[in-house]
Amino acid sequence: MNIIRSHSLSLNLGHALDHFFVLIFPTVILSLQNEWNIAYADLLKYGSLGVFALGLGSLPAGWLGDRWSREGMMKLFFFGMGASAIFCALATNPVQLALGVGAIGLFASIYHPVGTALVFATSDKPGRALAINGLAGNLGLASAAAVTAFLTENISWQSAFIIPGLCSIAMGFQYHWASRNQSSKHSKEKSFKPKQLNKHAMIRLFAGIAVVACFGGLVFQTLTTSLPKILETSIDSNLTGIGSLATLMFTLAAFIQLAIGELLDRIPAKRLLMAICSLQVLTLLLSSIAKETYLLFSLTALLLATFAQIPVNDWLIGHYSTEEWRSRFYAIKYTLALGMSVIAYWLIATVYGETQSFWLLYIILAVLMCCSVVAAMAMPKGK
Repeated sequence: MNIIRSHSLSLNLGHALDHFFVLIFPTVILSLQNEWNIAYADLLKYGSLGVFALGLGSLPAGWLGDRWSREGMMKLFFFGMGASAIFCALATNPVQLALGVGAIGLFASIYHPVGTALVFATSDKPGRALAINGLAGNLGLASAAAVTAFLTENISWQSAFIIPGLCSIAMGFQYHWASRNQSSKHSKEKSFKPKQLNKHAMIRLFAGIAVVACFGGLVFQTLTTSLPKILETSIDSNLTGIGSLATLMFTLAAFIQLAIGELLDRIPAKRLLMAICSLQVLTLLLSSIAKETYLLFSLTALLLATFAQIPVNDWLIGHYSTEEWRSRFYAIKYTLALGMSVIAYWLIATVYGETQSFWLLYIILAVLMCCSVVAAMAMPKGK
């Protein structure tokens, strides 16, 4: 039992690291734009290789997790991501940094298809387990801006990559110890039977999940990437202050997943998803017209809705996919969601570069999220 607890803890910490590493670059470039004398919009585009690898790598990672070893893939995740971060710290120009960020994205892509499948398979209460795991990931996301800003301002931007990189390598050794006696197939995996739907209902369900994953993923990636810059243009504060405020907003939003995890055992997932997607549309429209303090409130509400959506989709996939294909279904979902990162980076850079503001960005995202509302409404009913 202790080994299982340690294994679960490692998976949750791995999710925290996964989100933390992805958001180091967007905060570091707030300092690098001055040090390297490159405009923010131009420098941000160099991070597109990382988010492209993050999305594209999910499919082969899921396939290898199902066909080879999920534990082996998780070890590769920890060690590879740590080594890539250290490589980023050695960069002396944007191209080298882009290659390092690309490597981080490639190894980070392992977690969601493989780690999520392990979390679902080794829990007796998957809704709660996915919620706790999602909370851990979002706390990692929440702390990224503040920790990166603190390390950058008080030590150097290189330390913002090196210190997390060493932590990831250390976690790789911890996971190796935790998983050495842990079978790749927990006993629950062997007994779990996926819920049955007819062919037409299954097509509607997974088509709906795909649409929500695309547009919900675009909102998630756009918001988490641009928030430090949004705050920089909205409040008068230094980099540490901006990072701390972003962390507070991310942290408040992260805890919504605990409530969603409990609701998934009581309320049909379709109803939850419809309500969450509708709230995203509303808060995006409010953010387009809000200013200063009101903008902070609307963005926090938007973050709450955006984070709430994630465990619902994961729960649906876990309950309606077979064990042999679960990692690959998660891989497809996260490929769609994370693949939107490339569009998110381009969208942020283009809109801000042309308007020097973000109001148009919120309008575009609100229109796209209307498609997610329609997709959720079209999903089959389920208990």
